[in-house]
Amino acid sequence: MGNVKVEEVKRGRGRPKLDTHITEEYAPSRRQALNKMYMYEGVHLLLVAATEIQNSEVLWREDRTAVTLKSRDGILEQLGRIAVQDKLGRTDCIYLANLAIAAVQNGYTTREVEIALREIRMAAKSSMKNPDSEALYCALGNTVDILRSMGGIA
Repeated sequence: MGNVKVEEVKRGRGRPKLDTHITEEYAPSRRQALNKMYMYEGVHLLLVAATEIQNSEVLWREDRTAVTLKSRDGILEQLGRIAVQDKLGRTDCIYLANLAIAAVQNGYTTREVEIALREIRMAAKSSMKNPDSEALYCALGNTVDILRSMGGIA
């Protein structure tokens, strides 16, 4: 009886493992590889919705001739997370991208806009988990209103 081995059952915790094979080559950690992957998802959103997102060059400008790139990684990462991780609809993603661009054009820093987008994500997550909660829905509206006012949009 003294030598009984109990096998530990592994439980799947957290989110499913995401494919980061494109970014893990040059990212020093799994977390940074994920952040880059979400950033590229944000860029993808800008490219596929180019006609609906004006002034997207504020967030991402690639000049292959001059071999330059201007990127607001934090904002793009949050937009990518909104699309992929939080699974918000395309219309919502485009709307938030336009609000983020307006805020940057209005003088807010990348970090300030990134924080506002993260607040929207957290409020949206809570609201989606509790769809009957009027208070959480109002809280989500308030976070969006903050970003809208940052962009000078009434």
